[in-house]
Amino acid sequence: MADCIPIAPELPFRQQVIELASHLARSLPNSDQASYREFVGSYESQVNKEGEEDVAAEQKTEIVKSLVAKVGELKGALDGLKESDVENSHLLLQYTLSTTFDPSTEEYSSSVKNVVEAVKKGGEASGKQSRVDVASRILNNTYNYLPSTSSLRPTVLLSLLSLLSTSSDISILPLSSEVLSKSISQWAISSKEKVDFLLSLSQLYLSASELNKALDVLIIALKESVDTKIVEKAILVNLAISDKFELDEILKIQGVKENLGNAKSVVDLFEGDEIENVKKGQEWANSNAAWVEGAGIPGFTAESVVRKVRLVALLALAARSETRQLEYAPIAKALGIDESEVEAVVIDAVRSKLLSARISQPLSLIKIQSISTLSSSTQRFGSNEWKLLEKRLNEWKVSVTEARSVVEEAQKLAEQPLSGSGGDKRRGGGGGGKRDNRQREEQGQGQQDGQSTQQQVEEVAAA
Repeated sequence: MADCIPIAPELPFRQQVIELASHLARSLPNSDQASYREFVGSYESQVNKEGEEDVAAEQKTEIVKSLVAKVGELKGALDGLKESDVENSHLLLQYTLSTTFDPSTEEYSSSVKNVVEAVKKGGEASGKQSRVDVASRILNNTYNYLPSTSSLRPTVLLSLLSLLSTSSDISILPLSSEVLSKSISQWAISSKEKVDFLLSLSQLYLSASELNKALDVLIIALKESVDTKIVEKAILVNLAISDKFELDEILKIQGVKENLGNAKSVVDLFEGDEIENVKKGQEWANSNAAWVEGAGIPGFTAESVVRKVRLVALLALAARSETRQLEYAPIAKALGIDESEVEAVVIDAVRSKLLSARISQPLSLIKIQSISTLSSSTQRFGSNEWKLLEKRLNEWKVSVTEARSVVEEAQKLAEQPLSGSGGDKRRGGGGGGKRDNRQREEQGQGQQDGQSTQQQVEEVAAA
């Protein structure tokens, strides 16, 4: 969606009315030539009165109101010889409305809203994708025709998205958070009206199971008003998204932490000690089943919350492991599950991109390869984490020192000169040759040991 500059048709009012009446006549039920001529003729008689060069202002208003009423009666008048004819007629209608009425008056506002509602209903009731597409383009054109500051834009946008959510696919209309935030800041409406619009929009996305979009809209709403109900809804939607394990984006908004309401108990499950939170999560799930069901958020269940608490706890276990290896038994104990369920939980964590690991079924062992840096459990760096880091650094220091010592000894051995002389070789015969061969072998072995040790140093340093 983008703002556009309307190009006014070079048509006098009389011709505008006749063009609009001609279009409406094509949408009349059981339309034939006689009914078509009769309908169009009734409007021609109103704008072509003898002795009058121009139509009086009051009469213009009444004529346009009757056209709007007919659009409502015909559910948007979406019939036409070509789809482009229908779209052009509605653009002409919007121009006629904006030039007949003062755009700042209630008459203009109600007329636009009536037309928009009629088009939406026509698209929904048609049962044909082609009609839905035409109605969507008409609403899109209407939105773009209105000034960027118009208070009618929210109504048109909601109608368009409502039509898409019920009759097509709401995701086909790209509406990023940046574009939405910019548009809202331009609309000449109160903060309360902006919040009401955003809540209605988020509900549309929820109904279409577009949870990420719903959350984005709710976060924008929180920046307008930190209302407890909005905070609760945003947190529950966040928790309903299966691969979202942090609440930071919501909690960092000023005033949110002071208005958590009923959501505070579930927020507490993702703060503090992750292992202890598993038991708390199970208790919370048992005592809040009714509240969870009453929230009516798709994907938000007591089981989904416990799942996330367990995955965060698994991540904490992996981060605290000195060997980066976890046995099934301690995992099962920490997560409050059977050992037979451990592999499924680990696979879930890997698929959620929380960690990378290998499962050794014969050894009942999980070998951790990497841990997500996005998790709050890995961002928290307390005394235990400092102790573990210090221990690993000391181990690396010892390994590097030993490796360097081996390299230095090998280099010294390689630099030593060969023993014996030419005379010794002649006196010793074959024995001298054998000694020379052994020295060469020892020298070559020393160089190989040096190279191997040097490689170990480089690997340790890289680690």
